[in-house]
This record gives sequence, structure tokens and C-alpha cells, in this order.
Amino acid sequence: TYLLQDQLSRGIASLHLRQCGIKDRGRYRCLVNSTLGQQKSFVIMKVEGYMNREIQCLSKDIFPAPRVQWSTLPPKDNLRPITHMGPNTEGLYSFQSTLRMFENTLTYICTVNSTYGSQSWRSSLQERGLIGEAGQELSIPCIAPQNLQNFSLTWTFSRTNDPTVILSYDSRTRRTSNLWVGRAGLKLDQVLMGDGSLLLHNPESREQTGTYTCTFTGFQSRHVVQTQVNIRSRSHHFQMLVIVVVVAVVVAAVITALLLYRKLHGKFSLLAIK
Repeated sequence: TYLLQDQLSRGIASLHLRQCGIKDRGRYRCLVNSTLGQQKSFVIMKVEGYMNREIQCLSKDIFPAPRVQWSTLPPKDNLRPITHMGPNTEGLYSFQSTLRMFENTLTYICTVNSTYGSQSWRSSLQERGLIGEAGQELSIPCIAPQNLQNFSLTWTFSRTNDPTVILSYDSRTRRTSNLWVGRAGLKLDQVLMGDGSLLLHNPESREQTGTYTCTFTGFQSRHVVQTQVNIRSRSHHFQMLVIVVVVAVVVAAVITALLLYRKLHGKFSLLAIK
């Protein structure tokens, strides 16, 4: 969830939900405190429709016909992928395997083994969300699979459908190409151990909010981590601080009024007894 910071100054405090699902339905309350007083509204949100996100694993020109297997981390049963496989005119096999995705906390793994078991290919995907604060360093995690050697690492960024490469690293040459110098970087002492996490230096709310994709590529292996990052502006903290202060002042005023009332009421009671 997030608010569009540039619209708050115009009095628009709409709440945006990413990847809305059944669990998001219910009653939402919006409470706004300003110099004009307090405004409160309620919204009943209903969720309808059929959500079916899928992940695909495909390849071509393989002989003989391979075996395709899906798995997840943590393990999940009853995955039930749909796989189509067949030869072309030259007898080389192609396949396309589709799996319905579940919650974003899973890592999806597609493993392709040759018929005789002499070779194996592996590809995996992980999705997650992350919230950062403008002006504060943010680490976007990306950890390579175990025992990955002689790999290349690529980071891309996208606010639309066209990702752009922002950083790449080659473990064999230990060379880094960084197109976001001063804005992002790697922990170079950790990369060789498989930690390809990206550090955003002093991120800005609009410019660096989007999808960051980390790709580890090794021998017959590929691991992808997609992270949807939302950088909140500093005004968000200021607004929250104002709300907290207003609430604290109101609570203090109520407590003071109650204490004063009890004190005066006690005096009047004593006078009445006398």
C-alpha cells in the first residue's frame, strides 16, 4: 500500500493497493487532521474477479526429450504444472511448462534434466515488495543459490515495461559496470560469496520507485529476484509526526480536563457535606 505524495498537498489522500486480493477486502477508515479540524470517512471495499498469475519455463532444440520438474522454497505440495512438449521436423524437442503462482513469499524453481541424467538446467524466480524512506540508504536483497560459481550479476530498473540495466558484475574478472554511480552500488566484499544486494544511496521518492530485477547467471543456471520498491517521501514522516503530536495534545487535554473536573467536583461535594 502507498499514498501518492504529490497529491496530498491537493487534498487527495487516496490509498493505492498493489496486487489486490481477497484478503484486502473489508472496511477502511480514512482519518485526516488539519487546521480545519478532523475529517473521517469510511470505505467498504469488495473484491471480485478471478486472479490467476502464472510463471513459465520453456526451451527448445533439445534431444532427447527432457524431464521438466517444478519445486518451490519453502516446499509446497500439489503444484500441478501444465507442460507441452514435442519434436520439430528435425527431431529436436521444445517444451513450455506453465505453473500457477501462489503467494509472493515463495521461490519458484524449474529444473530440466536430460533423459540420461547427464545434464541439468535450473532457473528460479522470487518476487517481493520493499518500502524505503527518501534520503535513507536502502538495501535491496538478492542472494545467489548455493554453490554458484563463475557467475555474472545484472541489476535492472523499470518504472514501465522497458527495464534498463543499471549495474553489472562478473565474478571471473571481478569487474563492475555501474551506470548509477553515486546513486547505487554493491557490497564488493560480499558479492563473491553470493550476496548481490543493491545499495541505494540517498534515494528519491519518485525517481527510484519502481521494479528492481536482480539476475544471477551461471553455468546452466539462472536465478531472478524481482523487487517492487516504493520510496516514501520525507513529508510522509512529517505528516505522521503531526498526527502523533495532535493526538498527544488531545489526549493530554482530555486527561487535564478530567483531573480538573474531579478536583472541582470533590470540592463541591465537601461543601455540600458541611
